Amino acid sequence: MPSQLPTAVESAFVTAYRLDGRGGGVELDNEALHRAWDSDNAPLWLHLDFRHDDVTDYLGSLAGLEEAVIEALLEADTRPRVARFGRGVVTTLRGINFNPGAAPDDLISLRVWMTPKRLITLRRRTLHAVNVVRERIDAGEGALSVPDLVAWLAETLVDQVGDVTHQLEERMAELEDAQLAARGNLNADELTRIRRPLITLRRFMGPQRDCLSQLAQGPLWLDDESKVSIRESANQLSRYVEDFNAMQERALILQEQLWSEHNEQLNQRMYMLAIVTTVFLPLSFLTGLLGVNVGGIPGADSPLGFTVFVVITVAIGIAVMALLKRKHWW
Repeated sequence: MPSQLPTAVESAFVTAYRLDGRGGGVELDNEALHRAWDSDNAPLWLHLDFRHDDVTDYLGSLAGLEEAVIEALLEADTRPRVARFGRGVVTTLRGINFNPGAAPDDLISLRVWMTPKRLITLRRRTLHAVNVVRERIDAGEGALSVPDLVAWLAETLVDQVGDVTHQLEERMAELEDAQLAARGNLNADELTRIRRPLITLRRFMGPQRDCLSQLAQGPLWLDDESKVSIRESANQLSRYVEDFNAMQERALILQEQLWSEHNEQLNQRMYMLAIVTTVFLPLSFLTGLLGVNVGGIPGADSPLGFTVFVVITVAIGIAVMALLKRKHWW
């Protein structure tokens, strides 16, 4: 009987690093992580995918977190926040989803547990900001400590929000130029594709700004340099939130202008239809009157009757149009 291949078991473990305090670090496998977590005094970073069942083993058995902390890290619906549990801090941030096919408003949450020497981050989907921080550590140009690593993560998340902000700003400027040039290529769908991400980004980036500002005020073991870096990230994010508000107002103005143009076009068409109806109303009356199938219709027996009738209708049409022109109706 042929032997069966072992089934691959998915794990919550994504990666782990031991920081060397000089900007670099060593990536640890699962076994090395378990050996170093309780005995090694160096800063350690554990990155998990909380979709897998064994995530509680890492949080509870390995890290020894309390039940309240685990619940805060694994809750289904999250918003940016900061909560202190003993000497540790739980915070939830959101980053831009740069995965293929993702929309700008499809944000990814990053749940964070940090202590002076240990950092645990959890995600549901791949977050590009985490990969950027890992690349910096691999290149020896990354964080020196856990607070510095948190500051790096916050800065990277905010920088990527800035990239999306600039893209939306450029697209908004193109739509405004198209509106001013009256090229006719501005439509409601294009505005919707901009307003939708703006709504989501405003919803989450505002609280995230407050979250970073609160995080920059403590805890006590957070060094001054990291506090300054996180505070600067909060200030930068605040400017982006202001840009979101401004772009939302600009999009609303464009939408109102679009509606105004559509209403004006509709009114012009209805006006032209009313003019045509007014001109042909007396002509329709005459044709209806002469089309009555009774005796005594003028010109019925004359070979010039039809010609005379056409001349009369044309004259009446010209007279009606002249009257409307005199009244400045068209």
